[in-house]
Amino acid sequence: MFFKLPHSSVLYQYFLIILCLSLTSCELKNQKVIKRTQFIMGTLVEITIQESDNDLAQHAINKSFNEMSRLEKIMSTYLPNSELSQLNTLARRETKITVSSDLLKVIQRGVHWGKLSNGAIDITIGPAVKLWEFNAETPTLPDADKLQEATSFIDYKNIAIDGSSVSLKKTGMSLHLGAIGKGYAVDQAIGILKKMGVKSGLVNAGGDLMAFGLKKETEAWHIGIQHPRKPEKIIASLDVRDKAVATSGDYQRYFIKDKVRFHHILNPKDGWPENQTMSATVIADTVMDADALSTALFILGPNKGIGLINSLEGVEGMILSKLGSASYSSGFRNLPGLSL
Repeated sequence: MFFKLPHSSVLYQYFLIILCLSLTSCELKNQKVIKRTQFIMGTLVEITIQESDNDLAQHAINKSFNEMSRLEKIMSTYLPNSELSQLNTLARRETKITVSSDLLKVIQRGVHWGKLSNGAIDITIGPAVKLWEFNAETPTLPDADKLQEATSFIDYKNIAIDGSSVSLKKTGMSLHLGAIGKGYAVDQAIGILKKMGVKSGLVNAGGDLMAFGLKKETEAWHIGIQHPRKPEKIIASLDVRDKAVATSGDYQRYFIKDKVRFHHILNPKDGWPENQTMSATVIADTVMDADALSTALFILGPNKGIGLINSLEGVEGMILSKLGSASYSSGFRNLPGLSL
């Protein structure tokens, strides 16, 4: 058996299939590129900004990392005292639990995308995720009967929201925000950088990223999408300015048993990893939406998934099947600076 986590090897693996191209040449007049990394929310987060005032830059980066750490303590299911863990423990038998504004926003958006994707992304997938134990030192396959039972608790329609209160209609349900929470954290980090006066930067949380401002005086940030099996190969590159990019892939967190790859992107319908897709990338206005939609696209596959992306304004996407064939949304080829 072989097990792989995104923090187990060389640096490019931290960034999955999204990486910034030629950052070392990113200099505006009188500005320096300042870059720092920190391990948060189960992945390596890199913040890169351009700023002439080093003290301001360091302070802004510190505040952004602190905000992401704060949100991790709210939304992580791996921290027993997190707000989400407490919600999962207490919000049973329709007990209403008042939640923070951050957690409420993410849950509401998760329900929204659950509806639009017909359950391809479902934040009530917690019972199935728990059985897989991808963070274990030696992961094993879950018991099939237990996994089938777990799927009976998966249904976003059983989340009840009343003002700032949340309840779960079925005992045994639990929420898991892995497909959306990290994106929200990146959005908030970007907001802090902008609020503090940073004009140009990029925040990359394990392949979920947003770039704002210009890398050079007249040039946007340029990012590349790596091949999930051949990290040295770029399958697409494009300019990104004030846009979010997120990728879901079967290589990010997985193990191999009997020559079969078992990864962390579970189909809510049966609790097993979706095995028809290698990676899915979405470009949207917020990282939270791009994060959620890349998961939905991955689960739905080329036909239904691209159909969903095409139905959304301001959203583009591409998907790579397990056979290596790529499919694109209707406007993907018109993205600025695109090279395929």
